[in-house]
Amino acid sequence: MKAGIRTILFLGFIAFSFNSVAQVNSLEANPEKERIYNPYMVYRHGGTEGLAEFKKNKPHEYLKELWYYSESFYIKRNYLKEGIEMDASAIAIDRFEASRKETEEAVLVLPGFRDALVLLPINQLIYKP
Repeated sequence: MKAGIRTILFLGFIAFSFNSVAQVNSLEANPEKERIYNPYMVYRHGGTEGLAEFKKNKPHEYLKELWYYSESFYIKRNYLKEGIEMDASAIAIDRFEASRKETEEAVLVLPGFRDALVLLPINQLIYKP
């Protein structure tokens, strides 16, 4: 019985690992997302030259980091009845890392907004700051 459970857990881990690798390998630079989230990455890498060097020397890591800033969350529109619409480009997602949960989405309601910020769980991240 225990061997069967271990096998299932191991196979589940392999499937999770395979999906994670496939997701990482399928990353592509989206020019619109690069434009939107470039300021956060420029700041993180000490300026435009630092980011250009990072992108040139570690292109795969660059794509994973871009994914983090643009895809590790989503906005749930009209979560509340009142407030203004949230602009995804104004979200420095690393500010909210303390609210991210291990295995489930974290829904954050920010004052003044009718939309909610939803953080993907840690176990679904392909890049962690």
